[in-house]
Amino acid sequence: MRKIPIAVGAAPLLMAALALLATERPVDPEMQLESAIHREIVLGDVTGAMEQYKTILAEPASSREVAARVLYQMGQCERKLGQRAEAHATYARLIEQYGDQAEVASQARRELAGWDSPLPGPRNLKFDEGAVGKAPPGWTVPSLPKDADYMAELRRRGCRSAIGCAVVLVPANAPTPVASLMQSFSAAAYRGNTVRFRAWLKVEAFDSDGRAQMLLSVDRANRQSGFFDNMSDRPIRSAAWTRFEIEGKVDRDATFINFGVIAVGLLTRVWVDEVSFEVVK
Repeated sequence: MRKIPIAVGAAPLLMAALALLATERPVDPEMQLESAIHREIVLGDVTGAMEQYKTILAEPASSREVAARVLYQMGQCERKLGQRAEAHATYARLIEQYGDQAEVASQARRELAGWDSPLPGPRNLKFDEGAVGKAPPGWTVPSLPKDADYMAELRRRGCRSAIGCAVVLVPANAPTPVASLMQSFSAAAYRGNTVRFRAWLKVEAFDSDGRAQMLLSVDRANRQSGFFDNMSDRPIRSAAWTRFEIEGKVDRDATFINFGVIAVGLLTRVWVDEVSFEVVK
């Protein structure tokens, strides 16, 4: 077989090209952020998510939008970990350094607005407050990119009740196939009790991965583990209105209680109605 000679001067160029091909494609900071949010919200690993947020923030490739959203989620994690002073400083930093990121900066201002008073308890569980097509008051959706088209909106038709309901949707262009509708509030009034989170749900799924999960978790001071259940072992796939519930113990040193509904799977719609939260013993 005839060998084709390679010019000596071409060898370094060839080696450089091979090295370039072998170089791994850098990870997109926005995808890293979605992974960290998934870890915080769906897996409940607040400490692990916090480390991911710090790594993303240190990346020079992160845009100002991503950096602002990272800071907001860091503040949320610090609050859940009982680090109120740190969370306050993080929200303030976001407002000072990324005030041009209007949507996220506005969320941070809302967090600081009532900082000296305890977070209120569960609100708008019957979805009687709010405007159709908008996120229901009292409920939040994690900070997400504007072009992801995540939806968590109030409805007055198609509900189980005659009052109103909410729909959580994972759109086709979502970076990760997860969306959630959550509440977080002070645990002070519930310490030492067992509480129950109930809701009526139905799922519109377009593939076998489509499902819903309810979440109830308790945050404790000093990063200690509290109750956590996100129904990962019993996902909800019912297409008919069905009532589901989670019961959990609130530790005597609990700081915050979190509950909500998670939609998993592209184009999945999860309808939520008649939510209740109560002490059972």
